[in-house]
Formats: sequence, structure tokens, C-alpha cells
Amino acid sequence: MNQFSDEKLKNSLEKTLRQNQYLKEIWVFAYGALMWAPCFEPEVTLTGTVKGWARKPCLWTLTARGSKQQPGIVFALDKAQRSSCHGLIFRIAQSRLEIDLLNLWRREMPAGLYKPTWLPVTTATKEIMALCFAVNHDHKLFIKRISKNNLISAIANAHGEYGTCLDYYQKTLSSLNKLGLEDNYIHELTAAAVAKSSV
Repeated sequence: MNQFSDEKLKNSLEKTLRQNQYLKEIWVFAYGALMWAPCFEPEVTLTGTVKGWARKPCLWTLTARGSKQQPGIVFALDKAQRSSCHGLIFRIAQSRLEIDLLNLWRREMPAGLYKPTWLPVTTATKEIMALCFAVNHDHKLFIKRISKNNLISAIANAHGEYGTCLDYYQKTLSSLNKLGLEDNYIHELTAAAVAKSSV
């Protein structure tokens, strides 16, 4: 998998920031691993919901949570009418804005899996525009269609540099549960993968 250079990452980051150049604060929406393993120290953390989008298992992972021999599947944010995605929203400290954003880009954007997108996130008190990492439908690792059985099998059996694919799902689900948030579909997939892995 080709990795973007720091120069290309910086250009992508600058282009994204120009799209919302009037924002005084930068918030980031977390719906997967960023919830339980952010790559920066948030100045403020809130729960939030993105409406019209869903957390979907729709990206193959060949290194982090899987391999070329046994690919895993991770989440991305994708459009979904009449759906909502619950997660966390982080505010980046102004004093660390440049370094934290670059570190975020190095983690999330090196292979072009996502399209950084500004979306309104609904919190308990207000609506906040935040950076969201939406799926890149044009990427070769994007999964357009997969049977439920094959999806569960990938979750149950894949293992990569950062651990098992099942661990990734369990930690995401645990993070949501601790916040009192729900994702019934992810809960169902995780339970089915646990059952399959123990057979």
C-alpha cells in the first residue's frame, strides 16, 4: 500500500482547513479507534451524533487488523439516510493545533482511505462543525458489498500488527457502552464474531 509523503499530507490538511477557514475552533469526530486511542490529547471531549451517516464496516485492512492472507474489516463513516452515528467529538487545543492535526493526518490519511469532510455534529447543548473521516468510495480497499457471513468470518479470524479484528470491534463497542451510546448493528456483528471465534 503506497503511503503519502508528509508533503502530500500537509497539502491535504491545508486544503481541508481552507474549506472551513472561518472556524475559530477545530473539532474532530471519532467513531472508531479514535474514540479509545486518540493520537492527541483533546482539550475538550463531548459525546456527539452525526445524522444521515453511519459507522459501517466497509474497509479492508491488510496490516493493522488483518493481513493479505486474512484481511480484516474496519469502520468508516458513510452516508446512510435515516441513520445516525454516535461517537465522541474532540476539540484540539489552539496551542497544539498544527502538530496535533499533522499527527492526525499521518495516522488517518497516509493511504487515502478517507475523505476528510466537515459535518455538523449534534451535542447535548449545540451543533458543532467537525472534521469527520468519511469513506473514500474510490479506494480499492472500499467494500461495496459483502455477505454477512463473510463479514463475521473476517471479524472473527483476522489478525494484524495492532491485534485482532475482533478486539477492534470489542473496544469500539465498549467505548460506546461506557458512554451510554448504542450501535445495535455493531453489537450484533461483535456477538456473532465472538461466537464464531470460540467454535
